[in-house]
Amino acid sequence: MDARISRQRYADENYGVHSLEELKDPTCLQKMVQHPGFDSFFAMVVILNCFFIAFEVQDSVWSDGQTSIFLMVTQYTFSITFTIELALRFAASGWRLLCGDEWSWILLDLVIVASGLTEMGVTLVTRMVNDGGGSVQVNLQGFKAFRIIRVTRILKTLRLVRVFRFIMALRTLVTSIVYTLKSLFWAMALLMLIIFVFSVLLVEAVSDHWGSLDNPNMPPEDAENIQAYFASLPHAMLSLFMSISGGVSWEEVISPLGKISNGWVVVYLFYISFTYFAVLNVVTGVFCQSAIDSAQNDHANVVQSMLANKEAHVEKIKELFSRLGADKTGLITYGMFEEGIQSPAVIEYFETLGLDVWDAWSFFKLLDLDAGGSVEIEEFFKGCLRLRGQARGVDLGKLLHDQRWLIKAQGRFQAYVEAKLGEMCEVLDQMNGSHKLAKTAKSNFMRGVSPVNMEERCA
Repeated sequence: MDARISRQRYADENYGVHSLEELKDPTCLQKMVQHPGFDSFFAMVVILNCFFIAFEVQDSVWSDGQTSIFLMVTQYTFSITFTIELALRFAASGWRLLCGDEWSWILLDLVIVASGLTEMGVTLVTRMVNDGGGSVQVNLQGFKAFRIIRVTRILKTLRLVRVFRFIMALRTLVTSIVYTLKSLFWAMALLMLIIFVFSVLLVEAVSDHWGSLDNPNMPPEDAENIQAYFASLPHAMLSLFMSISGGVSWEEVISPLGKISNGWVVVYLFYISFTYFAVLNVVTGVFCQSAIDSAQNDHANVVQSMLANKEAHVEKIKELFSRLGADKTGLITYGMFEEGIQSPAVIEYFETLGLDVWDAWSFFKLLDLDAGGSVEIEEFFKGCLRLRGQARGVDLGKLLHDQRWLIKAQGRFQAYVEAKLGEMCEVLDQMNGSHKLAKTAKSNFMRGVSPVNMEERCA
């Protein structure tokens, strides 16, 4: 039982799994679901479904909303296909799918599959009852009036989003957009605050000058512009927003302000300059930084990029050391490395990795951890990546962790040695004490049998 608990704890700490079942060899079903061809096939199905949805919508316009049998069967085929896909994924991985990195995509699949099955069931029951006629038909028509089928058809368009799951470039864009929503909210809040402040100033200026919109002294052309742009605070906010977003030419908005005072023209120009050149540029920079952070933090994107770069670099190393026989054995010996480091191509490659190999022997010793005299090409590349650039936080953390472990181990060893030395000293003291007692007894015995003592005993 203790061994099993230890293995379970080891699995939890080192592999991040919840049970020992995940450490077993994958089953045939798991291999099939995890195969790249599985995702590729259903990606093609999703793309075909996108074209089918477009054709179905266009056909509903041509046929006055009447769906043909062919389109209905095709639609049900897609729904059943997506249901089978989701069932296979759950059969292979279980409910752990909802706890993984792609839990949001799984929830989206559940919503899509549930909506498709609901639409299919309601449509079939409606057709069956309508074919039978009777009063139940009215009830089902009333049930349909709750727009269940319409809602499920709207949800069906979410299948288009599933394309982003399989195409990494689209997925990166969507992830970046979602990641910037928080920045978008605060950017819009800041922009609305600025627009609100300037709108209050301009509306108050117009109101103080003209009194009301019914002022007979107001020229007709000014009355029309003021009615359009500064009739109320919401009108003014909309006008200022349209001025910086291309909705209206700010020359048209500034015209009624010029009739009031040139000072308000300067205020309006300051608003345009400040918002357009300062606020919007800063907001754009924040959005770009958020998108970059999102792309760098996207786990799937990072893993795929690392795998692609790894394969490219391994092939590059094989190519550089191929003439030395590394491509045949799959190993790089110190002799190969020392000879290859003289090549300008190899030196240039190490420079691209950020490595300055000035001491071939010391560098190779750092890569050859088992001191076997040779390093596999893949391990050679990993070692190069580990040694390039400056020390990172992970490297320093590992050094501190190893140092603390060595200090604790050395302290335990010193305590053990001191304890053993103490025991040895006690044994030696006991042996010395026994030796002294033996010598004392012997001396006493010899004194007891001396001639003087013998005469005294005889007398």
